[in-house]
Amino acid sequence: MGNYKHHVTLPHFPRANGQIERAVQTVKNSLTKAAEEGKDLYVVLLDYRIQPAKDMPSPAELLMGRTFLPSYPGQLKPTFDVERARKTLKKRQIIQNKYTNKHATMLPVLHQNAKVWFKHKMKEPWKQGTIIQVGPQPHSYIIKGEDGGVFRRNRFHIRQDNTENDNPRWSRTVEDLYNRDATEISRVPNDSADSQINASPKTNRSNISQQFQVPIETFSEQRNTVV
Repeated sequence: MGNYKHHVTLPHFPRANGQIERAVQTVKNSLTKAAEEGKDLYVVLLDYRIQPAKDMPSPAELLMGRTFLPSYPGQLKPTFDVERARKTLKKRQIIQNKYTNKHATMLPVLHQNAKVWFKHKMKEPWKQGTIIQVGPQPHSYIIKGEDGGVFRRNRFHIRQDNTENDNPRWSRTVEDLYNRDATEISRVPNDSADSQINASPKTNRSNISQQFQVPIETFSEQRNTVV
């Protein structure tokens, strides 16, 4: 057999296999439109396979390296410039990658034995676990959940667990109250990919005044005792 390597994509992360997902979307849309118009599905698939792009050969010709049903053996050889087609495809992928990463954010790298939150299922709450293996694919992590289950997830679906680094509460004065950071980080992460990389959270003074209200009498007593 040939020298094949099977690279599986991460669960619940279809964008890691974007080229195939885009082809599936195109075929689905074509089949839906064909069903609405009463066309033969196989004819629609044939048109998709043999239709060349404006700057590249058709998908079938790229796959086989030749046109179909040759009338003589000479047509078995590619009729297009293979190297040029490869460079054109590479250039197109670079442009697509540029616009895709324009608004992307690089998340911090996590390490083995790190405590994390991760998504078990996309519509369920976050779960806690421990990273037991990093990789081998990029942005891939093997996580052991608190229930003993082992899961493979992309970095996009993982948040670092900062609860073990929480400092214990200490007695604060009124000055300490307004000098400290006004917002405490939530123990359970939200679904935003940027939630854990914002350097300074927003201040909510209304919550401060409701949580730490000092009676007016206390200030009056302190003012009267000042020499």
